[in-house]
Amino acid sequence: MKTTELNKSSTFLFVEKSAKLSYVELGLDSQNFKQPKEYLQPESLRLLGELAVANILLSSSLKHKGSVILQIHGKGPISLAVSECNYKGQFRSIVKENLKKYAREKQVLYSFKELVEPNGGGLFVASIKSLEKSVNTYQGIVQINNRGVDFSLEHYLNNSEQIKSWLRIFVENDVVKGILLQALPEESEVDRKSDWKSMIHSLKQITTREIMGKNLDILLLEKYRKDKLIRTKNFLPVFRCGCKREKIVTSIRQFYKSEFLSESKPNHPLKVICEFCGRTFFIKNKELSQTSHG
Repeated sequence: MKTTELNKSSTFLFVEKSAKLSYVELGLDSQNFKQPKEYLQPESLRLLGELAVANILLSSSLKHKGSVILQIHGKGPISLAVSECNYKGQFRSIVKENLKKYAREKQVLYSFKELVEPNGGGLFVASIKSLEKSVNTYQGIVQINNRGVDFSLEHYLNNSEQIKSWLRIFVENDVVKGILLQALPEESEVDRKSDWKSMIHSLKQITTREIMGKNLDILLLEKYRKDKLIRTKNFLPVFRCGCKREKIVTSIRQFYKSEFLSESKPNHPLKVICEFCGRTFFIKNKELSQTSHG
């Protein structure tokens, strides 16, 4: 099955209940994750998939043209995981890991806790950037919930954003799926609590086997067939890096001293490899000099 057939995302609005329901289905393959697999352990690729799905779910709620960046700053074999996703569902992800140096004393995969914070101290960071000048960039930081990416983002939404949320992510073979339920403002607090408990209960009744074995669109519509659901958003999540030569040249000028650039050999261009997509750029000394004087 092609990636375009696996990747799906939709958002539904409960007409008579103040809540919305979103889901994402994503293929865990080289079309969605361009970081070379030979440099990744299975656990790292799985975490990348979970983080990307979490980000796509969060980005689907953007009310303006912008993007969301989710980061995991770990204290274990995985030191950093990053996922970026814009309002169109275009995403890219990367992970920095050191699993090869850890002895594999067991045959099963490392848990999320073992990967990112075996002794605690990991951080979960969410940044929301807008293309609109009238909207400020926002960043929230919370402690990682060692139960997983989904519990960490759920904790962030409930505490930092103060949006009542329920989020679960599932992985099986080469497919990652996520479901996000969020409450919306409502006049009656009593009704809201009652509706929320009922909706959560319905989701918890769905087994992992059902979620991974069925199309989520069909499954969720069947589960809530008595509720009036309106599809408010439907899009295809796709990988898109967005790296550009001009951005790379500018970054080099910003982060490297002029002495270093002036000493670089004219006939030996600087080789730069994008960590997100693997694209290689050869930056000539002349380009760097032009930028420094421009």
